[in-house]
Amino acid sequence: MNLLTDSILRVRTPEGADTVSLPELLALLGEDRVESLPGLQRHQEDVFHIFCCYLAGAVLVRTGESSPKQTADFWREGIRTLTRQEGCEDDSAWTLVVDDPTKPAFMQSPVASETVFANEYKLKAKTTDAMDVLQTAKNHDVKSSKAAGTEAEQWVIALISINGMVGYVGVGNYGIARMSGGFGSRVCIDWRKSFRIGNRFIHNVTRLTLLREALLSEPYPYTAAGSVLTWLSPWDGKESRSLSCFDPFFIETPRRIRIRNNDGTIQCFGATSTTTQIAADQLNGNLGDPWTPVKTETNESFTPNPRGFTAKLLRDILFSDGLSAAPMMAAESESGWVVLSARIRERRKGNPEGFHEAAIRVPETARPILFGGGARRDRLALLSKRGIDAAAEVGQALRNALFSLMEGGPEKINYDADQVSKWVNSGAKPFDHNWNPLYFYWLWTTVDIPDDTEALRPWFNELRRLAQGTLDCAFDRVPQRHGRSYRAKIKAQGIFFGSLKKNFLQFMEVTHDNP
Repeated sequence: MNLLTDSILRVRTPEGADTVSLPELLALLGEDRVESLPGLQRHQEDVFHIFCCYLAGAVLVRTGESSPKQTADFWREGIRTLTRQEGCEDDSAWTLVVDDPTKPAFMQSPVASETVFANEYKLKAKTTDAMDVLQTAKNHDVKSSKAAGTEAEQWVIALISINGMVGYVGVGNYGIARMSGGFGSRVCIDWRKSFRIGNRFIHNVTRLTLLREALLSEPYPYTAAGSVLTWLSPWDGKESRSLSCFDPFFIETPRRIRIRNNDGTIQCFGATSTTTQIAADQLNGNLGDPWTPVKTETNESFTPNPRGFTAKLLRDILFSDGLSAAPMMAAESESGWVVLSARIRERRKGNPEGFHEAAIRVPETARPILFGGGARRDRLALLSKRGIDAAAEVGQALRNALFSLMEGGPEKINYDADQVSKWVNSGAKPFDHNWNPLYFYWLWTTVDIPDDTEALRPWFNELRRLAQGTLDCAFDRVPQRHGRSYRAKIKAQGIFFGSLKKNFLQFMEVTHDNP
């Protein structure tokens, strides 16, 4: 099960289904001939892509090449040369199962001795998804312990996934360096001209090599000839390695893992560590990963909150409001998508919140403004913020009306009643759910409307329509005594209309022709 020579990875090309080695896959990606990778689940796609990009980028810079379009033989020899330069003379570092634990295996660091392995390494998983399951609060999104344990491809993908995205999971199980703390998330943001896998690979690898010079400069401590394959050197889990030992394209292996073949069944064994593999805690995940934005105030890698990619958060990312843009978000000369994903965890307790993703279509009319800077971009950024603020104000008007409705139309609303608050939160959800997906469709139309008020008018009208629809639905489901029902509805409608008139008078003009 040698990734450099054996056909392990399933792929669909224009010619049909096939299985290929890792170098053959890189060659197919560079030629944009990959239709799909059937072995990947959605939450594994981005980390697998980043792994391929860093590996390809490291091979290209070591060979003096720049084009991701290369032959399988080029990739195979380039990977072997890189491996030999880092001290491993054979293909064991690219072999899934190596019986001798003192030698490296694929994404598995060597162990000091058989005795250390026997004493410290314990059985962790008999199936791939028990080792790499999308962490959720309950076993319902991705079922654990269901995959067959003999599929080499799935073990390879699981190793890449857990080593590329894992966070802190209990004492002795530390996460990757490229996230802000153990309870952080590794965010992946990039620009895509299309959703073809090969097109994304070509664009990102090319961009990665262009960014290399900046990554070899301050404030990063990387070394041009540093280590890329972190699993080639022994690691006892007791001491961290300095970031200055590594190449900017280093591939992390933060867990002490060994894959063994026990009587024909592949199993995963693991040992704990007393520290992280890489000494980078003080950088809070800001290691120059080009797929990850950085918070400008704290200079740490960005982690979404449990609400995921809301329209407000997406707007802040696009316009670098409080965040420095992820370098991979740089657009080409055509329309395309900004695509974002993250496995999100609660920051304080580390509770899993699942896998979140979003895709923002950026039309050709808006692309040069969004990525070009100048007065037109500043105006678009301001309009985008006013659009978010308008949604918040209309949402607050709706919530005030819902509080009044639930309480039967009182003279003074009590906002502290716990049960009422829960009902209002539930009742207002459809409004938030409905306006978020429409936000960017509206925003891109404003580039052709020179007057700000007229640009905002259709957005306000849409927000008002959605909020009124949400309020009308609440009228039908509110639990009330019959005698106060009419009063409560009239009072709630009045509060809603009055709030809109107070905050959006310029849009509330009424005429005989346009009531």
